Amino acid sequence: MKIESGIGNGKWAGVDLNNRLIVASATFPYQHIISKEDEQAYQVSGTATLASGTVVGMIMKNTSTTRNMVVTYVRHQIIDAAGGTAFPAAACYFTLNVGCSYTSGGAAVTPVNMAVGSGSIAEVAAYDSAPTIAVGTEIDRWYTKAEGDMYSYNKEGSLIVQPGQSMCVSYIGDHTSGIIYSRVSFLMEDV
Repeated sequence: MKIESGIGNGKWAGVDLNNRLIVASATFPYQHIISKEDEQAYQVSGTATLASGTVVGMIMKNTSTTRNMVVTYVRHQIIDAAGGTAFPAAACYFTLNVGCSYTSGGAAVTPVNMAVGSGSIAEVAAYDSAPTIAVGTEIDRWYTKAEGDMYSYNKEGSLIVQPGQSMCVSYIGDHTSGIIYSRVSFLMEDV
């Protein structure tokens, strides 16, 4: 049996001994496809100085009117924590919140396009360095296990921040000095 391409180019499809078409495929992570084809994969990172209570590591607002911000990974780390409870402790944890709103302060940070050399820019306003915010609703919590450990959480694109909406990463603890590091990987996709 022969199967023609159907477009008049004279090419034929291969068939194996079990009468199955011979095909080939490749599988790539979703982030790779969006970065390669759409140039809309980004990362943004920031730091803040620890203080007793809640410290905002980063707030991100989707400023686009046509694209969703799809969060794929969140990473965080505590470095040089001092003046508080030893890790691990029930009183020391990171939170991921939605419905946050920026009030003032902090420092603007710019997301970096993972398709290096692309001219595409994320339509996202992001601030680190402990901006003042209204925290919103907690959707996840991670307890710090040890000084300097890096923790990475795969959200697998389940966290979708629609146009005009925000999310933030905060740290709650009783330390009086040290640094928190946060990084968020995300995609921008048409609504």
